[in-house]
Amino acid sequence: MKIKRTLFCLLAAMALLLFGCGKKQEEENSYKIYYVNSTGTRLMEVNYSPSAQTFEEMMDELLEQLETPPAGYSSALPNDVKVNGYERGIDALRIDFSKEYYDLSNTNEILLRAAVVKTFSQIPGVTKIMITVEKEQLRDDDGELVPPMDANTFIDTKEGGINSYQYATLILYFANESGDLLKKETRNLHYSSNMVLERVVVEQLIEGPDESGLSPVMTGDVRIQNVYIQNGICTVNFDSEINKKPSESPLDAEAALYAIVNSICETCDSISGVRIEIDGESDGKFRDAIDLNQVFVMNQDFIQQDEIPAGESSEETLGESSGETSGEASGELSGNQAVGVDPSLTGE
Repeated sequence: MKIKRTLFCLLAAMALLLFGCGKKQEEENSYKIYYVNSTGTRLMEVNYSPSAQTFEEMMDELLEQLETPPAGYSSALPNDVKVNGYERGIDALRIDFSKEYYDLSNTNEILLRAAVVKTFSQIPGVTKIMITVEKEQLRDDDGELVPPMDANTFIDTKEGGINSYQYATLILYFANESGDLLKKETRNLHYSSNMVLERVVVEQLIEGPDESGLSPVMTGDVRIQNVYIQNGICTVNFDSEINKKPSESPLDAEAALYAIVNSICETCDSISGVRIEIDGESDGKFRDAIDLNQVFVMNQDFIQQDEIPAGESSEETLGESSGETSGEASGELSGNQAVGVDPSLTGE
């Protein structure tokens, strides 16, 4: 009897292990395909497990899924807009559309753009998506080139209706490499108009920096309880996690606080000052060092000023910068291949 019980326990454990491994593998192979809801106002995600083994097969399979929505949903890709092809770079993917792309309404264009970027950026090795139309880099309504995008370019695509999304350039401040000052990071994204820009700024600060050499100014566990604006003053109410200093950030309390204040004030034109509350209280202290019962304004003293290398004029620096980015503006990718062909399949 004892042997039978032992054998049963062993078989049960093996079954649980196999089930757990199978479930983990299924989760790792699970993608999300983005479709448009029945009212045509926002994106909906549907789980999908592709069977493709190569990059080219994956592209074809995801494109087919994108074009064939399940019942109750619509494809973000209209019938008259065709995918001419795609081109793979080292870590980027360029997808080229037919000229009918520019006939799309603003709502349909942003829905398609978000669906394409969020779907194809899940492919391993693809970190950026560039959209081109007849092999020319996509331009917005103002004629400006639309830079390569990733999934984080579109904030909150499942809530509020992407048809009312706005495009913003955020100026965010994080700790510099030496940890004594703040350094600027510029981030471009679309956000839903039912979100106040000031909250988007703080949420992106909580997410932490994208650029190497920068450190966060707060932990990822911080929660925003409320954001409200009155007479040009933005009040941000955090939970108590805001008082915890990130282990990887050497910034002192005052510099960390002004990372929040400067980011809001520089990004949001209508804001002249910031108040900080913790758990709804404004009479406490920020990290046991700074009295919060006051309005904080933009402070340049904590911002690292980039120096022009000796022997270079500002005109020379600008000229070099323009030369470096001309390839991006024309839509060039490094490590390009023929449209729709995986180098691993051609032996290149």
